[in-house]
Amino acid sequence: MTVTGWLLDIYPLEDRLVCWIKQQNGRNVRLEDRWTPSIYAATDNRAGFKAILENAAVMQLVKDHDFVSRQEKITDLDKTVVLELTLSDPTKAPALARCIERVGKFGEFRLYNVDVPPAQSYLYQHDIFSLAYCSVYHKNSHIIWKLEDDVWSTTYKLDFKKIHLGVKVRKQGGLPKFTDKIDAVMIKDENDTYKISNSSEADLFADLESTVAKLDPDFVFTQDGDTFLFPYLISRAEQDGVTLSLSRDNSPMTRPAREGTSYFSYGKIHFKPASIRLHGRVHIDLHNSFIWDEAAIQGVYEVARTCRMSLHTVARASIGRCMSSLQFYHATKKDILIPWKPTLAERFKTYEELLVADRGGFIFEPEIGVHEKVAEFDFASLYANIMMKRNLSAETVRCECCPDSKKRVPELDYNICEKRVGIVPISLEILIKKRAKYKKLRNAETDPEQKKIYDERQNALKWILVTSFGYLGFNNAKFGRIDAHIAVCAFDRHVFLQASRIAERLGFRVLHGIVDSLWVQKRNATVDDYFELKRAIEQETESEVSFEGVYKWIAFVHSKESNKLPVANRYFGAFEDGSLKVRGIEARRHDTPPLFEKFQLEVLKIMAGGNTIAEVKALMPQVKKTFEKYARLLKDKMVPVDDLIFVKNISKDTDQHSERNTIENDALRRLAIEGKMLKAGQTLRYVISGYGKKARKATPLELVDERTAFDPDRYIELLAQMCNSVTEPFGYAVKANEY
Repeated sequence: MTVTGWLLDIYPLEDRLVCWIKQQNGRNVRLEDRWTPSIYAATDNRAGFKAILENAAVMQLVKDHDFVSRQEKITDLDKTVVLELTLSDPTKAPALARCIERVGKFGEFRLYNVDVPPAQSYLYQHDIFSLAYCSVYHKNSHIIWKLEDDVWSTTYKLDFKKIHLGVKVRKQGGLPKFTDKIDAVMIKDENDTYKISNSSEADLFADLESTVAKLDPDFVFTQDGDTFLFPYLISRAEQDGVTLSLSRDNSPMTRPAREGTSYFSYGKIHFKPASIRLHGRVHIDLHNSFIWDEAAIQGVYEVARTCRMSLHTVARASIGRCMSSLQFYHATKKDILIPWKPTLAERFKTYEELLVADRGGFIFEPEIGVHEKVAEFDFASLYANIMMKRNLSAETVRCECCPDSKKRVPELDYNICEKRVGIVPISLEILIKKRAKYKKLRNAETDPEQKKIYDERQNALKWILVTSFGYLGFNNAKFGRIDAHIAVCAFDRHVFLQASRIAERLGFRVLHGIVDSLWVQKRNATVDDYFELKRAIEQETESEVSFEGVYKWIAFVHSKESNKLPVANRYFGAFEDGSLKVRGIEARRHDTPPLFEKFQLEVLKIMAGGNTIAEVKALMPQVKKTFEKYARLLKDKMVPVDDLIFVKNISKDTDQHSERNTIENDALRRLAIEGKMLKAGQTLRYVISGYGKKARKATPLELVDERTAFDPDRYIELLAQMCNSVTEPFGYAVKANEY
């Protein structure tokens, strides 16, 4: 049987991989491939292989075994013989690895490819990707793939059926609980909204299943579907003695064994809830998807294709995990094993070497204050381009095969491999080149809808590129190494110092520089002067630079702790065309209530009307009127409570918080009373309902209703702070106690 269409869904089931193909006629075909992944074991004691194969607990989980030649470590120059163990159940790889560890002494066995998801291993091995257009030949429980698509394509078109699913609960208390009955289930597609309600929950579930089957969606969108909606529906079905199935194969939905996990990444605690999968359909929880937040559905499509991951996984993955998948694919194609527990250690460095090496990227501290006629130049994906063009990767920096290489790291004189291209540069190539192509397509496109598609796709790739540098130095990265991370910073410093000297040579004064942006100023500079500087920087640094424009004025602000300390990533300004650029201020923060964000942007738009510092100062009476308007709305309680919600990512479980009298603690206590205990990394949303010296009170979003009151005086105080953070550089401040 031959089927042609798009690979929509892929997941393991017992000793098989299930694939769903979406055909052009709209029909969906379920195919099974009798395939399971393998893990690999290596040891310096060859007798250890015999011990593994004679262990009953190990062999109970193994379907087949073989001795194969693979590159064990990314830094190895030659392949070695390792033991390949093909699993009988694709989900048992970690269990098998732990069994093998118990066979020998500590550290005797080195294990590989253990934590690579089976679906990803299958995609790597067969050189295919999610949403690829394929001709699939299915015979004798095996699939032969013929790819009729290109992962480099930027003009692919996809059209799927989508629904949004929600539930209304008959709450018996302040918060909905699994013991509360269902009032109604709401389904919304592109054309209609369906309300499913019934006096009998069992009948309601039957109606829900039949409605979903009739609509036959490819994508099901939910709000908190992983954390509440689906676990709640499953629990209600169990209490009613029925099963619930919304999958295409009619398999019953089950609750995950655990709620989720908290983890630490990039200086923050995050919470990852256990996911609810729909077989043959893609469930996207809009409250549990970073890529959706930043790049919507086209971003999900693009990352799933480019990074070779299932759509279900991509919708919940961190950006680092997407980057890793792309590296795993290229490692698999080069017969490089993927370590279960990374062991590449930092090379020994003297104190003197550390002093030079451990300096981070280039930062030219800004001159605090407001400046006129400032030009901004941005390097295009600077760190990612440095890694790709300079061939910086764990196995190429300070490699053993090229000690006399002519390619050296500035300042440090580390050698860079001349004989092979590293995994990191290979992986970055498609991200950099596809993003550049999407940006060109977006800029040339006249159709707003198509322009939006290109923009979402390039934005998704941008986030992976942003993460790629940090991941190179991450201690748990499979193919990371601090020496390569240090080398990238050295090249960045070298490029920026070159650019700064070029600017000064051409008569410009450097006001600020950070990571990949440079701000310069020159009296009476012309457009030709700016483009001459752009050409000179590109020619001498061999790096692509974009001229972002000239600011009428730009403010570099000081730290809240000291008016003498500048903040490198906090500034705001107005370009000559009147457009604004803001970084680090409240309007850019995710925890800022919508009202405050709207107010601050309105104030900045007023200020953007001024062409000089003096003209902006003359606009302050308008700013004052705007503040008075918003303060009056708050005083008269004419603001919807939804516009006053603060958002905070909590760093500890509810029961680990102190008893201090804080707004956040009060909100957590109120949730706990209602039976909801937040985990570290989860998001707390609340409204300030009281802010006295002795008592500080907050109403969690979950308990907000039409009777919820807020503290207008506290909100006016915060509104004044929002206003002053952008007006004080111009010498003006409003006073909250006057309103």
